[in-house]
Formats: sequence, structure tokens, C-alpha cells
Amino acid sequence: MKFGTPEWATAYVKAINGNENYRDAAGPSGFPPDGWEGDFLFVVEPSGNLDHEIRMFVGLYHGECTGASILGEGEEKDTEYIFSGKYDAWVQVLKKELDPIRGMLSGKFKLQGDMAKVLKATRAAQELVVSTTMIDTEFY
Repeated sequence: MKFGTPEWATAYVKAINGNENYRDAAGPSGFPPDGWEGDFLFVVEPSGNLDHEIRMFVGLYHGECTGASILGEGEEKDTEYIFSGKYDAWVQVLKKELDPIRGMLSGKFKLQGDMAKVLKATRAAQELVVSTTMIDTEFY
């Protein structure tokens, strides 16, 4: 299914919630004291074959994905974090060619929010990427 579509977002929720390693990494035992709390807005900026911006909300709470949706143009969603980068870098992450934390530290991605908290959750971030590989993704 096409990356960045509502169908892809729905499949991502199922993949995250079906990933026991994510649940362990982001739940209370993996991210004390209560587990990861903090929703994300993923912003995919145009580059390469993508000629428009994709904005995807992902709700994350104590090792579960509470939902995901593709936002319409100009639509806003209140989140604790905004993780943004060019489409080509996102493709590298989704193909497991680039770790998202390394991408952030190298400047390919920007993070708005508490970076120290995110850096403590590197295993959970890696499992979010693993969850994307469970989706048969068609790129632009």
C-alpha cells in the first residue's frame, strides 16, 4: 500500500500494536516509571519523487499505539513531538538503511520536543521502524 495514505496509517497502528518488542521497549518495564507517553507528528517533506508534504499523527501511550491519521493540508494536531525530514531520508529509515536517532543526530531529521526523553527511548524508536517493515509499502 502507498506510503503516507490513510490506509498505510491504519496498517501502521496494527503493526505497532502487534509488535511485542515495541510494547516491551515503550511499556512500563522498558521505559520506567510508567512507559512512554508522547504523541508524534511525523512530517515528510517533499524531495525525490514526492512533490507534496505528508503529515502523519501517531498516538503513543505506554507501549501502545492509540491511533494514527494522515492530516489534511493545513490541518494541525497538538502533539508533544514533531519529527520532520525529507522524503528521501524517510525512505532510508523505512528500508532500515538509516536509524532515525542517527538521522536526527546527523541533521537529516529535526525534532521539536524533549530530545533527552527521546534519546532514552532509542529501543522503542527502533521498534517503531521495525513495525514499518511489517507493511508492504509502495513508495512514490
